[in-house]
Amino acid sequence: MKIGNRASGVILAVLIVLSLVTSVFYVTAKQGYHEDELLTYNLANSSKQLDVSGGWSTPEDFNEYLSVSDEHRFDYAQVYRNQIIDASHPPLYYAMVHTVCSLFPNEFNRYFAFSVNVAAMIGILILLYKIGRRVSGSNLWGLTAVAAYALSVACITTTIYLRMYSVLTFFVLAFLWQSIRLYDKKNTIGFADCLLTTLIVMFGVLTQYYFILFAGLTGLVFLVFKIKERCIKDIFKYVFSCLIGAAFALGIYPFIISNVLGGNRGLGSLELSIDPITIVTYLGYKLCTYVQVLAKDLFLNQIWLLIFCVVCAIGAGIYFRFVKKQKLNRAAMFVIIPATVYFIVISMLSPFNSDRYVMASLPLISMMFTFVFARIFSAFRAQGVRLIVPACVLAACAVGFATVKPYYTYGKTNLYQPQTKECVFVGTAMLEWNKCIDKLMQYDKTMIVQTDEMSPTLIDELESFAQARGVVTNGKIGEMAKSYMYNGETNKQSAGSLKAVGNDKVLSSADSVTVYISRLADKDKVIDYITENTKFKNHELIQADYSFDDFYNWYDYFVETESYCNVYKFSV
Repeated sequence: MKIGNRASGVILAVLIVLSLVTSVFYVTAKQGYHEDELLTYNLANSSKQLDVSGGWSTPEDFNEYLSVSDEHRFDYAQVYRNQIIDASHPPLYYAMVHTVCSLFPNEFNRYFAFSVNVAAMIGILILLYKIGRRVSGSNLWGLTAVAAYALSVACITTTIYLRMYSVLTFFVLAFLWQSIRLYDKKNTIGFADCLLTTLIVMFGVLTQYYFILFAGLTGLVFLVFKIKERCIKDIFKYVFSCLIGAAFALGIYPFIISNVLGGNRGLGSLELSIDPITIVTYLGYKLCTYVQVLAKDLFLNQIWLLIFCVVCAIGAGIYFRFVKKQKLNRAAMFVIIPATVYFIVISMLSPFNSDRYVMASLPLISMMFTFVFARIFSAFRAQGVRLIVPACVLAACAVGFATVKPYYTYGKTNLYQPQTKECVFVGTAMLEWNKCIDKLMQYDKTMIVQTDEMSPTLIDELESFAQARGVVTNGKIGEMAKSYMYNGETNKQSAGSLKAVGNDKVLSSADSVTVYISRLADKDKVIDYITENTKFKNHELIQADYSFDDFYNWYDYFVETESYCNVYKFSV
């Protein structure tokens, strides 16, 4: 079945609209935020820091923490400074979010960052079609590959998660498409080609550092093929363009090196002696977790279906290569090698077990499996048989949304209907309050305090959680937990400010107060302190934290906005 270019454009536009309409539905329905989503707004818009030592914050303070003030509209120098302080990511994505937010000063709205993701996703789907058409040589299969991803849980999750991963995915696909284009040129790469390559690399590096890994893998494939073809001029121009782009990125944001080598991301600043058996078993657990993530995002949350498709892919590859003597075209290798290696490496190295870290590879992984079955059914002469793949893709997408809940939509909670006027958040140095800001904004006043007393059961729970999933911990998981308690600083001085609760005049005149207590904190000691040092002698549980046993991987537990806290109402 042949589809003309004009019809292809119309169908592609329809797929893009369907995908974005679905994303709008889910982003509108989501309740709450991942803490990093709220951090997106703070780092993009404001230099304000909230008082965590016992002072009161109002809804206006929280709004100022998340939004652009009139005097800081289009203030990209502040965005830049915020990223230096955060020491985790480069500034381009935050500058994009800041630009949108600057059009609506003094407002916080989920759709500001979402609009950036929407623009990126439009580009992603267009690039995916171009790549798919180049690999398959068919408009039909190119559109089928787009449909398989555009109408998947993976695509919706990437679009509604208010972080830089949509933009990262766009630049990953842009670099891949540009590399395939330049590979097709035989010693005819021009200045415009080099300039575009330089810009893509520069913007990619300034978006997220995982771009460097994907670009390196793609570049390696390019170099191997060009060396075989002895296109030395193309190699020089390609490598030079990439290096110039990286140099420009480093010149714009020289903190890239320190961020990549350490920064403040978890274990990078810790001095821990982890047993080799713990490392091996933990990496095995991580890989299994990412298999589960991949199954949820692209295979209807059915691991058996993922395994079946992998077996079919391997079997088909062996059959066509060694029985039919048919080689894959080199454009296909540009897709297969970088996407597969990227997924595996990131699975091993990511600080948390999260789909966000592999989002950039998911469009290509989806395309790979789509083309495997397209190739299998194309072996049949009957045209009707070949349409089985597009039909199955559409059916799988429909079943997927009927049975699988995308990440980052979160659960339902009653915490958006405050039962008191004041609220106290008792957290640790892990800054757990940051994921609850939208709930804290519902109170007239909120006090944020910290405790140094870790939950006495947390380490045992973490050890049991890991051991139940095959990790030989040898007590090392507990050591890591203690380090994370202080946000990666093993020698942090006492930061306890809970005593502010007992000395506060506002609380002394209130009849009741809502208290969030972090799971990391010793809730019994917090409750005892409040009942012994204030007039609030009674308390009832409003909402309990989830149990570790409800989740397969730590990240599922971590992203739930109602988790990480037990919430109580204290009264006289």
